[in-house]
Amino acid sequence: MNTMTARALMLGLVIALWTWVADVARLHVSLWAGVVALGCFYAAGGGVPGLQKAVVAALSGVVWVLVAHAVRLAIGGGNVVAAVILGATASAIVLQSRVPLLSFTAGAFAGAGIALGLNVYTVNEAIRAGVAIAIGALLGFAAERAAGMVGARRA
Repeated sequence: MNTMTARALMLGLVIALWTWVADVARLHVSLWAGVVALGCFYAAGGGVPGLQKAVVAALSGVVWVLVAHAVRLAIGGGNVVAAVILGATASAIVLQSRVPLLSFTAGAFAGAGIALGLNVYTVNEAIRAGVAIAIGALLGFAAERAAGMVGARRA
């Protein structure tokens, strides 16, 4: 079995198991947010560095959306104010890429998108989004390791 086939099979198996466990245990964890984080893991290059980049960057995006919401509540205003705040948030996400650990800008935007999609307005909601992000990236890592073990066993 080639590497790509092993990776595809392991990834499918890991996601199927996660979905089943989340349903049986009635975990209130967003599956789609985890899949986005899983994609970030692979986009960041995989392995431990990819895991670090994907999780930290995506979590930073969640934090930026939480901050943007707090600013909007503090100053009030309508849709125009919200648009300006969101634009400033996007600028901050790009500027944070100067910090090496936060340099995976696509992951930060993915995290911000997850936070916006899950309507993250409180710290508790941000923690739930963060858990989904961490689980998704860890699933990618687990699938990658499992595929490596299957590939090594066949060699």
